[in-house]
Amino acid sequence: MPSLPAEDEIMEAARRSLAARIARDGTLPDTTPAPPKDEERRRRSLRSCHLPAEPRPPYTPPRDSGAYVPEMAARIEDDRNLTDGARRCARKLMEYFHRKNRATRSGDITVTWLMRALGKSRRQVQRYLRQLEHAGYIAVQVVHARTRMCAGLFVELLAPLFPRHHRQRWPQKLIEPDAPRMSQNNRPRYKSSRESWAQRCMDGVFRSFMKTLPPLPAFPITA
Repeated sequence: MPSLPAEDEIMEAARRSLAARIARDGTLPDTTPAPPKDEERRRRSLRSCHLPAEPRPPYTPPRDSGAYVPEMAARIEDDRNLTDGARRCARKLMEYFHRKNRATRSGDITVTWLMRALGKSRRQVQRYLRQLEHAGYIAVQVVHARTRMCAGLFVELLAPLFPRHHRQRWPQKLIEPDAPRMSQNNRPRYKSSRESWAQRCMDGVFRSFMKTLPPLPAFPITA
């Protein structure tokens, strides 16, 4: 079995091959990169190459309205099934119902109001509500009046949103004992699930489709 060449022999053969190539082709070109002309510009580029080209103008800070978000369970922050937008939507719902309807922890709300409050599009708000509903944090029903038009949503806050010491009830709001109660002279509204509302909206399309079908032939009557 032939023995392998030693390392010194390999290096010596490489030197002879390199010397023969230099004698044949001349010296190799210098591949050392030239120093940059503007060293300060190079360093600045390395410091800010990952930053946006121009800083975005800051938004106007919101006014101090005194509103606040009540205590919430930390579970919603640890739930990996929710996006940051869905968590923010849940905080806005907690703030809204804590101020509007603290006793029942539920009430009417519109997607348009959430769009303006969150600064998001209608599709994004609907996606946030669907995530919270599927995760079991809220219950959503469609609110409609006497007409077939949707008047908004009826959202109910469920127990997983609340800390353990507030799951039964929120602290009572401080009100004047002789203050008049809120008027109940509102037009009647009815609630239904999203599935039944979608089926009801499709009834008109189904009736129009049935009118386009040709009439069935007369059934022969035999004596």
